[in-house]
Parts: sequence; structure tokens; C-alpha cells
Amino acid sequence: MLRKFLLFLSVIMLLSSGAFADIGLTQDFEIIGSNPVKVIGGFGKGYGRNYLEIGQEKMESKACLGSAVMKQGGIFTQEARVRYRSGVAEVSVKQQASVDGSQNSFIGHGHRRKVSHTQGQSLNLNFNTIARKPFNAVGRVKGSQSFVGGQSQEQTYRGGFSTSSQFVQAEQDVKIKGGPNSNVVVDNTLDVKMSQGN
Repeated sequence: MLRKFLLFLSVIMLLSSGAFADIGLTQDFEIIGSNPVKVIGGFGKGYGRNYLEIGQEKMESKACLGSAVMKQGGIFTQEARVRYRSGVAEVSVKQQASVDGSQNSFIGHGHRRKVSHTQGQSLNLNFNTIARKPFNAVGRVKGSQSFVGGQSQEQTYRGGFSTSSQFVQAEQDVKIKGGPNSNVVVDNTLDVKMSQGN
């Protein structure tokens, strides 16, 4: 009889501890892109492209606490073209990019069994494009890179709800066209940092 009672008691304690467990979610992503294209001397063409779609979602719910949902997604592209008509120098375009996002969400029991909740997210983007058409070269350089995307999160808990979202649409373009007497260098940099929390 004592064994049955202890077993019954341990099952109740296990169910009780599960019922009061916290909700905690985190997720992140990182994109690193590099796309260098060049032609050295003479006649020639070069082309390079990167394309990526990302998306992820997380959700957790508990009857005694509520629910939390997080989503992230976006489209990243890099494209570069180089055309060399004549000369002895180098015509080139070099693209570098990094995009990263992170999210965290927590719902738990605070002081005197009241529900406490926190949310946070950050989204960062950095683009750099360097294009060159030096003296003694006849040619064209064209490049573009972009990211369109964002992230959102929702919490529903006893007594209320909370939402937050971030979105970015960024594009960087460069185009050079010139004859043998022109010396052109374009260096573009774009830096975006976003964060929020509650």
C-alpha cells in the first residue's frame, strides 16, 4: 500500500512540476555573402550571383502560462557583371555582405506566482561593394546586392499579450562605364542595426 501511495505521489509531483514549467524560446540566423568578379586585360566577361531564401518559425504553449511564437525570414541576393573591351589593367567588382537576426522570448512564474514575460530581438545588416575601372582599360562594371526580410514575435499570457516585429528592405547598386582615360573607383558601404525588447 505504501508503494502505491509513493508512486501516486510522485506522479502528481511530476505533473505539477510540468504544469508550472517556463516557456523559453530562442532562434537566430546569419548570412555571409561574398561575390568577387574580375577580368584582367584583353577582351572578356565575368558574372557572379548568389541567391538565398530563409524562413523559420518556433512556437510553444502551456495551459497555465500562455503561448509564444517567433518567425524569421528573408531573401538575400548578390549579382555582379564585368565586361572588358580592351586594355591591360583589371576591371572588377567585389561584394561583401553579412546579415544576422536573433530573437528570444520568455514566459514564466515571477514573484507570488504572477506571470513574468520578456521579449527581445535584433536585426543587423552590412553591405560593401567596391568597383574599379582603372586607366588604360575600356569596360563596364555593374553590381547589386539586397536583402528583404524581417522577424516577428508574439506572446499571449494571462492578463494580456505582446507583439514586436522588425523589417528591413535594403539594396546597394553600382555601375561604371568608361574609356581608357578614365579612372573610376566606387566604394559603397551600408550598415543597419536594429534592436528592441520589453
